[in-house]
Amino acid sequence: MLMRQIGSVPSKYVSPPHRIRTIVFGSGERMPMLVRVDTGMPEFDACVYATTVVRPGSGSAATIEQALRGVQFLLAFTELRSIALQERFIDGRFLDAHELDELVAMSRRTLRGEQGRQGALSAKPMRDSVSATTASIRLHYARTYLGWLGEVTSSRITSTLQQRIRYMELLQGFLDRLSARIPSGRVMLARMSLGRDAKAELLRVIDPQSIDNPWSSEFHRDRNRLLILWGIGTGLRRGELLGLRIKALNFRSNMADIVRRQDDASDPRRLQPNTKTRERSIGISDELAYMTHEHIVRHRSKLRAARKHDFLFVADDGAPLSLSSVTKIFRGLRLHHPQLGDDLSCHVLRHSWNEDFSEIADRAKLSTEDERRARNHAMGWSETSRSADVYLTRRTRRLAADASMKIQRHVIGEGEKE
Repeated sequence: MLMRQIGSVPSKYVSPPHRIRTIVFGSGERMPMLVRVDTGMPEFDACVYATTVVRPGSGSAATIEQALRGVQFLLAFTELRSIALQERFIDGRFLDAHELDELVAMSRRTLRGEQGRQGALSAKPMRDSVSATTASIRLHYARTYLGWLGEVTSSRITSTLQQRIRYMELLQGFLDRLSARIPSGRVMLARMSLGRDAKAELLRVIDPQSIDNPWSSEFHRDRNRLLILWGIGTGLRRGELLGLRIKALNFRSNMADIVRRQDDASDPRRLQPNTKTRERSIGISDELAYMTHEHIVRHRSKLRAARKHDFLFVADDGAPLSLSSVTKIFRGLRLHHPQLGDDLSCHVLRHSWNEDFSEIADRAKLSTEDERRARNHAMGWSETSRSADVYLTRRTRRLAADASMKIQRHVIGEGEKE
C-alpha cells in the first residue's frame, strides 16, 4: 500500500515549496533562511526555529543550513501529501502511522533545488536515492523541528496545566514513534577509500600533461591537480582546503596553518567554507610546497582579482573558489573516468589519507595510543575524540586476519608434513 501511494504521484518530481537562502550581515555572519519559492518570503516558523533553537546552540551557518534542510524536506512532504501541519498540531493529531512510514520512505529520495536550482522531491521509489546517513540527518532535524513546533503550539492552545501535560504526553508519544523509524546513520561509517590502483589512476589522469586530463585550460589543470594533491596528501576537508590562505603557508619550514574563521567578513563567498575541527599546523612535503609555490607564481598571480585576497585556491576569474566548484571538479572526474569510483570526492581522499596513515603507523610500529594522538592532531580532532577508532578498528581487524592466516598456514603446513 505504501509503495502504491508513493508511486501514484503523476510526475517524476514534485517541486518543494521552499528553498534555502543565505544572507550575510555586515559583521560577516552567515544566516541561512528558508524562503517560499512562490513569494520569496521567509517561512516564519522555520526562521523562528532557526534563530531561537539552532543558532544559539551551534552558531554555525553550516549547522543551521543542515537543520533547515530537514525542515525543507518535511514541508515538501507535507505539501506533497496535502497535510496541514499547523492544523494537525492544534488538534493534537500530528502524523498518522502510515504518514510516518511514508515520511521515512521519502527521506531516501533526492531533494533537488539546493543552492538555488529548480527543486523537486523524487516521487519514484527506486531512483535518485540518498544515503542512509543523509536520510537519518533529515529525519533527525525534522523530528527536532516537530518537537519544537509541538511545544510552541502547546503554549498557545492549552489553558491549564492538566491540558498542557496531556498534550505533551501525546506529542512525546508521536515523537517516539518517529524516532523508532529513523534509520541509523552508522551504516555509512565504513566509507570506501581509494584503492592502490584507483589512486595511481587518479594521479595519472590529473597530471597536466596527461592526454586523459578532463580539463582544457592550463590554469584549471594545474589548480585542480594541486587541490587533489593537497586533499590526498593532507586529508584536509573541503572547507579547510578552500580556507587555505597564502599567508598561512610557511615555505621555509614547510608548514601550513589550518585556522577557523567562522563568519569572516573578508570572505566574499556567501556560502563560506570553514574549518569544522580544531585549528592546527600541519607539515607539507618539499614536493607539495614546490608545486604550491609554482602555482601561485605561474598561474594565480596572473589573475587581477586574485590579488585582492590571499585565498590559495581561486576560480578562473580570480575569486575564491566555491564549495560547489569543488563538487563540480570531482563530478567531472567521475564522469570522464568512472573507473575512479562513483563516490570520488574530497571526503574519499580524506579516508584514503587515513588508510595510508594506518599503513605508516604499522610500519613504524606505533602503539595504539600514539597512533590515535597523531591521527587526532592531523585530522583536527580533540585529544579525547574517538573519531580515530574507526580506523583503529580496521587496523585491529587487519592484524587479526593476518594472524589468523599465519595460524592456518602453520596448521595446514604441519598437517601436510604428517
